[in-house]
Amino acid sequence: MFDLNLALVDFYISRGIEFLGEAKIGTEVRGAGAKWIAPDQASLPEEQSQFQAEKVGISFPAARALLNKTQKVIADETGLSVATVKALERGDHWAESSETLQGYYERNHVEFLGWSDAATKRFYGVGVRWKRSLPISS
Repeated sequence: MFDLNLALVDFYISRGIEFLGEAKIGTEVRGAGAKWIAPDQASLPEEQSQFQAEKVGISFPAARALLNKTQKVIADETGLSVATVKALERGDHWAESSETLQGYYERNHVEFLGWSDAATKRFYGVGVRWKRSLPISS
């Protein structure tokens, strides 16, 4: 099983995913999550093109996966419709609904990661993790 876990980690790293978390032997992991590997914010556009970029800066599907909840449960708990949750996860943006969903995840201790490049209107390092102040068991 250990070899399978290492193979999966290698698979995701080779595709540009960075795993996050702080761990010490005998303690729980803090700040666990994942994000796209990102260039430095001061890097040149040609360097940035080597990294995964997103059209939106918030990954609602990743946040939902971190909480291990269905779209229906998220919809019920936020008061949004399932269709709205699905649309926001596809990258549609409606200010009020997006704020509702983002606020819900943040109240549930999810931290959104990433930064935007104003010139290209692309987002780098997009991902999620548990807020570092909370210990998370695996």
